[in-house]
Amino acid sequence: MLERLEVYNLAVLEQGVLELGPGLTVLTGETGAGKSLLVDALSLLLGEKPEGMVRAGADTLLVTAFFDGRSLSRRVSGGRSTPRIEGEVVSLKELTEEAGKHLAIHAQHAALSLSSRRAQRALLDSLLEPHLLAEYRAAYARHQDLWREIERLEAAARERERKLDVLRFQLGEIEGARLVVGEREQLEAEAERLRHLETLRERASAAAAALLGDADGLGAVGMAQRELKAGGRYDPQLESLSRDLEVALDALKAVARELEDYLESLEADPGRLEELEARLALIERLERKYGQGIPAVLEFAENARAELHELEGAENRLAELGSEREAAWKHLLESGQALSAARQRAAALLSEQANREIQGLGMPSARFSVGLNGLPEPGPEGLEEVQLLFSANPGIPEAPLEKAASGGELSRVMLALALLTGSEAETVVFDEVDAGIGGEAAWAVAERLARLAEHRQVLVVTHLPQIAARAQTHYRVVKEGSQVHIQPVHHDERVRELARMLSGSYSEAALKHARELLGLLPQ
Repeated sequence: MLERLEVYNLAVLEQGVLELGPGLTVLTGETGAGKSLLVDALSLLLGEKPEGMVRAGADTLLVTAFFDGRSLSRRVSGGRSTPRIEGEVVSLKELTEEAGKHLAIHAQHAALSLSSRRAQRALLDSLLEPHLLAEYRAAYARHQDLWREIERLEAAARERERKLDVLRFQLGEIEGARLVVGEREQLEAEAERLRHLETLRERASAAAAALLGDADGLGAVGMAQRELKAGGRYDPQLESLSRDLEVALDALKAVARELEDYLESLEADPGRLEELEARLALIERLERKYGQGIPAVLEFAENARAELHELEGAENRLAELGSEREAAWKHLLESGQALSAARQRAAALLSEQANREIQGLGMPSARFSVGLNGLPEPGPEGLEEVQLLFSANPGIPEAPLEKAASGGELSRVMLALALLTGSEAETVVFDEVDAGIGGEAAWAVAERLARLAEHRQVLVVTHLPQIAARAQTHYRVVKEGSQVHIQPVHHDERVRELARMLSGSYSEAALKHARELLGLLPQ
């Protein structure tokens, strides 16, 4: 609900503040006083262009509306527009969308709530079972997803053969190498040994000679062990040292045997070294191409294998998707036909009811209908476009509502539709709804506005006392020289304003009539 509206420097209005409540609010005033300025102010929040709206001599135009405690504003200065939501700068589109959730305006030159086919379709669809549209949208989304996937695979097919060749070569190269994790380290160790074979032989031979040669290191250690053992009969400490030497002697003998075996194994094998060098070069080349280290190369191969599998299966997947798309298309058409049938029933009923309402609002010869125009192919919202049609006079063909109706006619049609569909925003603004009517039609319009205000907040610019008398909140727009002021009207002032609207004077008869009008109506 619109709780407060603040306007600064709009056309001839320097400053205006409206405190608003639920129900019906009216703005009245002399012709030319500027009653519609507040409608213009709200229209700015719905994206209306601000051309010529900044008050002469002022630098900045500012409109701020508070909906349920949330502020929406638009500042116009130096030809630039700055929209804000809760003080944060946003795009004009974001402001318009947010304002549109709360506000609908029906006026000749304002941001009309039903000026688009989308809004007209939404009005008709508000009368349908919600699941019909939900099922169709789901079917449409499913069909579109399948179509996009088919297009993606077909586009990929043009690159598939080239990619397949590359992947097959890469996999063949890696798989042919039969890499094993940790292999490189083992190969490098063996190659290092073969590269330094003579040095290893020299060192091992010298060590063996020290243990087994003329000096007979093992014999010396053995003799020392025997001497200690003999002395150990008289001293336990020597016995302990003898045992330690015995253990060391066994270890040295084992080392000597291993040295002998090692020396026997040290045979030059140029072919083996070449084989190792070639293998290491292969591994290094694969690592440069596919990843640092054998694990990274193997991971690359695994990913390439998965991609190869996907590409090789693309043709099968395309065939599967084709079958799925055929089924999805059939379901889409079935859902669309069910939705279309429901729309046709709702359109016929709404046309009939709206004609009765509209003809009772001072347009006895008017005709209204809801047209359904088939689309060449299913769209995201159905198989047809919805169009509201109107003719105010007999003999004139129906035409699109937003083009065929005058400001007042359009407002009254929107009033009728709002009552019949309940699809309006929480705050509804009418300007010119009473244009060109009086008498019984004025009472009918007043009664319907009051009825709508039972469920919505309704703001009306009016010159009819029948409508003004129904309001819960009443503001008067007064023009003094070049200045416009907005004044709340209460009690006796309200009686005087109604008297002015009834007869253009404050005569006793007019005042009495105004009191009677207020007394007859529930407040």
